[in-house]
Amino acid sequence: MYPCIKKGDICRFVSTEAANIKKGDIILFHTPHGNLVAHRFCRLVTRNQQLHYLCKGDTNLAHDEAVAMEHLIGKMTWIRRKGRIIQVSSLPSYVWGQTVLSFPMISLLLRAYLNRRESTQA
Repeated sequence: MYPCIKKGDICRFVSTEAANIKKGDIILFHTPHGNLVAHRFCRLVTRNQQLHYLCKGDTNLAHDEAVAMEHLIGKMTWIRRKGRIIQVSSLPSYVWGQTVLSFPMISLLLRAYLNRRESTQA
């Protein structure tokens, strides 16, 4: 979820109802393989006649496998970074979430940046 969530950040998630989740929110869920993932909610989709969450990491080029409602844990409310609290309901956080979902090219550029940064650090 870089650059929204960075290494060393502490994230707070709160339990929530499906009706309180909107496009661009970061939700925490269990994958079918048992992993914990925090990704940005894109939209609801129907799978096997049930509603599922379609999510995507900010640097991912594709959506995750659809998440069943029972795998939802909560919604992120804030990030603590270097002693400072960043509210994810703030205008800059909202604008970033909407931008990264509306312009997929941003994810491609972020992925290229991270790949380049990792190759220079190796």
